Amino acid sequence: MPQWANPFTQNPEPVQTTDKQVLEDHLNGLPVRIFDGTGTISSSATSTAPIASNNSLTVVKAAKGRLAKVVVTTTGAGGPVAIYDNASAASGTVLFTVPSGATTGTIYALDVPAANGITVAAGGASSPAFTVYYS
Repeated sequence: MPQWANPFTQNPEPVQTTDKQVLEDHLNGLPVRIFDGTGTISSSATSTAPIASNNSLTVVKAAKGRLAKVVVTTTGAGGPVAIYDNASAASGTVLFTVPSGATTGTIYALDVPAANGITVAAGGASSPAFTVYYS
């Protein structure tokens, strides 16, 4: 069973849970570290990248990493925006697609590895704005 721990609290004891919502309650904006049950960290969002509505191609990370989550910051009615496992282009394996019409405050807990990098494709007119959490 996955465990999580918030190292910034007075009680850093891991809590066992399979409930992703527990992990996505933002812990007051602090990073969440997910353990695999053996004490090994399997995911940790150490950085963020804001992606504007109508963004151009955006390289979030040009090296191996992990796409931890996406949080929608502005509702968009435009087309979906794809996030690729690529160090520099909008091609290859799609890690996630932010759907058109995604509403402000929506959290997508992903925790997916990116073997090559993390690149966000150019958004269409009125595409949603969002923040990418990654390591």
